[in-house]
Amino acid sequence: MLDLARTFSRVRLGEPAPRDEPHRDAFQRDQDRITFARPFRRLQAKTQVHPLPHDSHVRNRLVHTLEVASVGRSLGVRAGALIEDRLERAGITPQEFGAVVRSACMIHDIGNPTFGHAGEDALATRLAAIAAGLADAPADLAYFDGNAQGFRIVTKIDMHRMARGFRLTYATLGAMLKYPWGALDERSRAGAKFCVFDTEREIFADVVRHLYGIDDPAAAPRHPATWLMEAADDIAYTLADLEDAVDLGIVPAREFAEIIGPIVGRTAGEVASLRGSAIGVLIDAAAAIFAGRVDAILSGAPYRGGALLDDLAAHAPAIGTAFEEAQRVNRGRVYVHDRKVGFELAADEIIGTVLDLVFAAALAFDAVRDVERLSRRHRQALTIFGDYRPEPDWPRHEILRAAVDAVAGMTDPYATFVAARLRGIERPL
Repeated sequence: MLDLARTFSRVRLGEPAPRDEPHRDAFQRDQDRITFARPFRRLQAKTQVHPLPHDSHVRNRLVHTLEVASVGRSLGVRAGALIEDRLERAGITPQEFGAVVRSACMIHDIGNPTFGHAGEDALATRLAAIAAGLADAPADLAYFDGNAQGFRIVTKIDMHRMARGFRLTYATLGAMLKYPWGALDERSRAGAKFCVFDTEREIFADVVRHLYGIDDPAAAPRHPATWLMEAADDIAYTLADLEDAVDLGIVPAREFAEIIGPIVGRTAGEVASLRGSAIGVLIDAAAAIFAGRVDAILSGAPYRGGALLDDLAAHAPAIGTAFEEAQRVNRGRVYVHDRKVGFELAADEIIGTVLDLVFAAALAFDAVRDVERLSRRHRQALTIFGDYRPEPDWPRHEILRAAVDAVAGMTDPYATFVAARLRGIERPL
């Protein structure tokens, strides 16, 4: 059984004890650090669903993240209130429980690359080809996942670079690990996502040891707050993506009302009003499901899958059916819309072009460890790395992974601009 007091540790990564943090508690400080971080700001120019939208009401990745964080805080506090007796014995309040969920929500997509999930797939595909051509490629170089990139960002490569990253609490780091295993784990090979690159395996092991007292990271359970972070994300994007589809003319407002109506018990009202009411209903339902599952969640068993909202139809059949219909419409019409697909096809070429350039520069730098000995093209390419430029004393796998950091960290417009300039186009459309 998980020790809740330990699982919601206020100790910061790599430190022996909690800090004295006047005026803000440890989890509020986590949220402030995330808010002011450069990778968090870059989310404003990264795709949520629709790349480079002309309608400013359509969500980008930053707006999505803030909405998930809002849902997550409310969901965490509500769920915490339902298990308040357990929390009280561990010295945790429902508000603190909600704060950890919110922190995890704020970084749940911080590692997502340019062009969203299409960019994630494009990076993984191109990396697999690059790794296949290297005789001595690092073991997991062929793999990419935005979740693992996020863990790398907050624990290593941003803010305090190569010195514990954002220096967040262990509780927040544990809560962000939606898929608590590495790229080479058998679960990843079965097609599942993952949260840890080999470059961060020791940090991951430290987080698991600190939170759960487990020496084998492969036996890691899911953090209790992760279940709620995942549910908050599912609630927010399902309803918001459908709302954006109305703004873009993909789904009529009347159809939106018919889909969402069974969740809120009415079909009358503006789209935003229906969406807001539906979020409230789904928060209550997810909190109740969490409370009903809490013994299994706190058992400490290794995580093997199964989201909270998988039980929504059993908990409330009409609500579950309506939520599933919203997801079906998103999958069948919104996520495959011509406009979106056209941009995603371009994303493959853009990411491939830029990654080839910076990866060649990383390989050249690794060979000589001296910028002055590089060709002009490779020196110029290193300037594109920005915050992620490698250092001469780094191990090879960190230098090569830095090329991935550089491309994954680009915003949609900047990646498009760089790719266009490489083709001699002065002003890309």
